[in-house]
Parts: sequence; C-alpha cells; structure tokens
Amino acid sequence: MVMLKLGPLGDYYVDEHWEETGCDKISHIFVTSDNNTLTSIQFGYVENRALVMSKKYGLDEENQSTRILRLNHESEFVTGISGEMRGSWISSLTFHTNEGKHEAFRAGSESDRSRSETERFEFLAEIHDRREFGGFFGSSDYCSLSSIGLYLKPILSGVDTIKQE
Repeated sequence: MVMLKLGPLGDYYVDEHWEETGCDKISHIFVTSDNNTLTSIQFGYVENRALVMSKKYGLDEENQSTRILRLNHESEFVTGISGEMRGSWISSLTFHTNEGKHEAFRAGSESDRSRSETERFEFLAEIHDRREFGGFFGSSDYCSLSSIGLYLKPILSGVDTIKQE
C-alpha cells in the first residue's frame, strides 16, 4: 500500500523523528504547550473496545498546559491539519475532520500574533473514507514538538494499484 506524506507543519529536521500509523479510530488527541509553542502530543485510539494510548512525542514533563481534543471515533476521522509557524516554532495547530475543525493550540494573545511574522500552512486531504487516513508523522526535540504531518493512503474506486515512479 502506497502512503503519501502531507506536510509537515514545522521543522522536520531535528533530533527525533516519530510516526504513528495503523490506527484510524482516534478518540483523543492530547496536546501540551507553554505560552509560545507545542511541547508534546499524544493520541488515544479505540481498539477492541479499549482506549489505547500512543507514546507521548515531545517534552514529557508535568505542569504544562494541556488540551484534550475528543473525536467521535465511531464516525469522525482526520482529513487534514493546518497551522502557523512563528520562526521555527509551531504557533498554532488545528485538526480537520469530516465533522469539523478542532483547534488544538494557538500561541499568545491576538496582539502578540499581529506583531509577529507568522507563516500559515494547510495540509487538507479531503478524505472521504476513513481507510484513507494513514496516521501521523513528525519530529520533536528535548523541549517541544517540532513538526507534524499526516499520511494518506489513496483509495480510488475502480483502481486496484497505485504505482509510484
């Protein structure tokens, strides 16, 4: 099966690369942050009626601001991500699903954002079948989540094989 990479949002060329694939029934996305950037991310999946937690990617420290996004794992699936970069930091991150948008993080106040140079990115796959979502990939260093992207497994009706040259 061919998997395409969309993204990443952020600086992929840092210490630790990670990927989270094989599970499409995401029920939770745990995001921790400080005032300026994302510090970690962790995913919760439903498998055999049990919540299974992924590894935590990024800073593994307590006393961080935490946001928990809850998805309806029965019917909702990720179709894309979007966000902003301020320098080499992820300053905002939004998950797009077939049922809407979930803002996971936005750094600083509105006046802080208007004074800073930000660059916006969108990686929207317009997935119509949850089987097309292949998972996430990214990178992290000792203090932050440096990048995040998603894998896409194209499914086309009437097409048995997708070749890559």
